[in-house]
Amino acid sequence: MDTLLHLIAILIGIFGLLVYFRSVIRVMLLNWRERDLISYFAAVAAVVLIRRFTDSGAGYERIQRSQAWVFPVFVILSVAFWFLLVQLCFTLILWGTRAETSFIYSFTASGSALSTLGFKTPSSWLGEFLAIVEGAMGLAIVVLLFSFVPGYLAAVQARERKVGWLYDRTEGHPTYQTVLEGMNTSEQDINDTGIWEDWEAWFRGIYETHTTAPILTFVPSIYHGANWLRTSASILDTASLLMSVLDEKKTYAAHMCRDIGARTIQLLAKQLHITAPSLGRAIPHSPDLPANTFDLVYDQLVANGVPVNPDKEKCRETFTQLRAEYAADLNQISRITSMPL
Repeated sequence: MDTLLHLIAILIGIFGLLVYFRSVIRVMLLNWRERDLISYFAAVAAVVLIRRFTDSGAGYERIQRSQAWVFPVFVILSVAFWFLLVQLCFTLILWGTRAETSFIYSFTASGSALSTLGFKTPSSWLGEFLAIVEGAMGLAIVVLLFSFVPGYLAAVQARERKVGWLYDRTEGHPTYQTVLEGMNTSEQDINDTGIWEDWEAWFRGIYETHTTAPILTFVPSIYHGANWLRTSASILDTASLLMSVLDEKKTYAAHMCRDIGARTIQLLAKQLHITAPSLGRAIPHSPDLPANTFDLVYDQLVANGVPVNPDKEKCRETFTQLRAEYAADLNQISRITSMPL
């Protein structure tokens, strides 16, 4: 019976190490959207912990400062979970192989090897071999930590360049109305392919990074009072508006931008729904826009000589339908991340 227990301990330890390697490879090496259980719990714990110390009625500036801690806490918890898992696995293996005489001694020997402190090493050749392997794994965790964090931060920095750009050109209030006004002020063609290709590339960057690491959606903007979600909403609204009032042939670039943008938002909303608790309150999509905003924008386009569809009501109906395709997803992300739209 005692031999069977030791054998089971060895098998559980080996299985746990496989889980560890699978988790590390998924989080740090695989460019693929596949949920990892350890990073999932680390993300949930980080969000819940930060929300615990954030007043639900606080303004966005206060929330923005608190949210800045979500990613660092996530990284610390992920590393802590990996270390604990590896230590427990080698504890079971050391005890199961009888490299140490007791479970407590196995635990301390495992911690000694994993932390590379070397204050306790089993005297048997098998125990020494396992200590070398475990020490190498401990160093690998540290090396991988310093290699994957810069990549995450680079993804956020690339996202923030366009966020700051848009907020500066809309006086801190990006909406489809202010975006079009900014284009008109700078004498940019609203159908300029280059503009929409730049925003399409921005959305693709978020798709490639944030959908594989949803925790990045919680990282706030480095610009005071700004956020990437409202930037996304204003660009999607602007593209939807142009698609509803202009000829289809003239809005191909805007259509492609809106398509990847809407898919990105929809996928993120789906992932966040199962990755983080919804602790905030629902924030209506673009609540600062008056009901007649569409009329004002439409009339301004006409005044600027833009060849719009003369059927204003048909344009309004199309715009409303296009907007509805992503509005609910924007609201869900806003509620989960506490980022206002």
